[in-house]
Amino acid sequence: MSENILKRLLIGISLGLLTAALVILFTEILFPTVFNNFEFQTLDLRYANKINKLEQARDGGKIEEIIIVDIDNRSLNELGRFHQWPRDYYAKITNYLVESGALAIGFDILFMERDTNRVVDSLFVLSTRDAQNVFHALSFSKAEPDAFLYKMDQPPEGLKFEDYSYFFPPDVQNSFPAAERFDGKFIDLYNASQKLGFANYQPDDDSVIRKMPLFMNFANKLYPSLPFAIVLYLLNIQQEQISILPDKLVQLKIPSKEGTSFINIPIEEKGQMFINYSGTFQTFRYVSFYDVFTRRVPAEFFTDKIVLIGASAPGLEDIRPVPFQQAFPGVEIHANIIYNILNKDFIHRKSKLIDYLIVILLCLIIAIISSFGKMWISVPVLIIIATGFIYSTFYSFTNNNLWIENIRPIIGIVFSLVAVLGYKYFSEVKDKKRIKSMFQNYLSPSVVNKLLHDPNMLKLGGERKIATSFFSDIKSFTSLSENLRPEELVTYLNEYLSAMTDVVLKYNGYLDKYEGDAIVAVFGIPVEQRDHALRACFAAIDMQNRLVKLRKRWKKQGKPLFETRIGINSGPMIAGNIGGANRFDYTAIGDSVNLASRLEGANKIYETSIMISEATFSAIYKHIWCRELDFIRVKGKAKPVRIYEIIDRKKNELGNVQKAYLECYHKGLERYRNCEISEAQNYFLKALEIYPDDGPSIEFLGRCKFFTENPLPEKWDGVFDMTTK
Repeated sequence: MSENILKRLLIGISLGLLTAALVILFTEILFPTVFNNFEFQTLDLRYANKINKLEQARDGGKIEEIIIVDIDNRSLNELGRFHQWPRDYYAKITNYLVESGALAIGFDILFMERDTNRVVDSLFVLSTRDAQNVFHALSFSKAEPDAFLYKMDQPPEGLKFEDYSYFFPPDVQNSFPAAERFDGKFIDLYNASQKLGFANYQPDDDSVIRKMPLFMNFANKLYPSLPFAIVLYLLNIQQEQISILPDKLVQLKIPSKEGTSFINIPIEEKGQMFINYSGTFQTFRYVSFYDVFTRRVPAEFFTDKIVLIGASAPGLEDIRPVPFQQAFPGVEIHANIIYNILNKDFIHRKSKLIDYLIVILLCLIIAIISSFGKMWISVPVLIIIATGFIYSTFYSFTNNNLWIENIRPIIGIVFSLVAVLGYKYFSEVKDKKRIKSMFQNYLSPSVVNKLLHDPNMLKLGGERKIATSFFSDIKSFTSLSENLRPEELVTYLNEYLSAMTDVVLKYNGYLDKYEGDAIVAVFGIPVEQRDHALRACFAAIDMQNRLVKLRKRWKKQGKPLFETRIGINSGPMIAGNIGGANRFDYTAIGDSVNLASRLEGANKIYETSIMISEATFSAIYKHIWCRELDFIRVKGKAKPVRIYEIIDRKKNELGNVQKAYLECYHKGLERYRNCEISEAQNYFLKALEIYPDDGPSIEFLGRCKFFTENPLPEKWDGVFDMTTK
């Protein structure tokens, strides 16, 4: 393994581990609530996706094993205000359901106080006791000393709590939510029940009900939830058949003639079971309370069914938000819990350790890939990995009931890429400054000779000159340099700069400075040259030819292949010693110099190598093949300028193919300027048929397509405005 590969690997591993550690720190310790809220939102999307597929498979069918006797609006309209219903209504319902052979009858209604009519109360108590399979809901609450509601150390007097509660070791009991008060006072009804179960929900921070505790700890006893109490009865589970592993599972041991089987109910912190909802409102079979009360529903309809009695009428305040629906009856939540346990259909969640390992693994993968790859590779890889991960979490939840965290891993993926790109950016800036500092310490021989002949030049100031400014830069130098060690890069860059500098000096150009990988030169200073524009253009052509030979050698050596862009402009500028009193350099400044720099950058638009201004073209067109590129307005300038591409010396004849595509290009440009966009587009297409890689034709074809879809601006003058330098 080379030193460079090892370095990149270590950087990727270090940044990946650091990012994973910070993500876990922020989401688990510093801002857990914010993280959980976002994670629950993604979980709700998975709930909705799963339920949509379940309902498509069910195709309108209902779950018939559990029947909900619904106190709906129709029942209220027929029987009057709910709170004025006499208790014998419930006695009649209970008796009818018992006669029908219902397996269990659960009231999701809180009967907190005795009614003023003790006779009908007694009928309800009697029907409950005689049925021996009726379950009533109770409510626990926190103490409120300010309201004189103090913590209770014992159940209400007279309650047969031993029949309805369970005792486990303190560490087990304390792993469930603690209750401080028993709210109900209808002790006779409670004692007549087969079992009692609490109906309290414990919604998440966003008020959505995704889970429910199986037990609550009151007065050092564990009381089951209403749906869990019904399950324990149906399975004939005694305390010795219940095993609890805090925060992990509740296990029910079911002996039979065929052997012992188990139901392992996964639980979260505080003994909460995630509810694996089977569908939206009325997925279970609903019948109106009124229709049962008037015996319009045949008795055999309830035979061997679990029956829950509750309310869907909005005014009765038992409508809850669930992950996929804002209004969902509480009684159907209980139905889902019973259905989950009896069918062993649970949502599973891996341990925190597994969640952390997933985050660490994804952070390492992204960081290592990003440390080796370029940004245009790293970002698509990130998108692919993130999309694949999200899809896998949706698939696992829908098909395997497995909840895998979304938000924490995605945060890790994104920030791993950001960390690596940030590291690369600052490393490149640092390297760039070091290289630039090294080159700018050298004086050109021409300046040294001038100083020897004229020491008076060692002063501030300058003079106006007509000269040609020359800028060259390596295409995509930053990405190319990433593949080289610093010492290799210096050697490689020196080889390139040395060869290019020789060409500049061959034509008596003044090497102004190196700016990293860029060469800045001026022809016509400090010694005047009448043909400075031609010298600069010949130097540009020779530099490109020299670079072709260098690339052949570099290719054999397995080195990156540099490509150079050049910008040239002729015009007035100020040349002289620019700087401070004790440190200055001989250089040239002015708009002409700046324009040459802009032209070098403008090559990117047209995928050209040598670009010159109109001023330079007028001085060299008799000696050099050129083609007009565009009429542009560079950033920061109001006046537009014509630009040209240098092709070759005129002593070298153009080939037939070259002539053909250039002719099509010039005709297309002429039509483009005349606002004949459709015809221009045809000519550019013809040029590309001859030479598919012609950058200017590609650029103008794109503009033509734009103007075929969008109207030309009013008073369009054909000028292209550059928005970048």
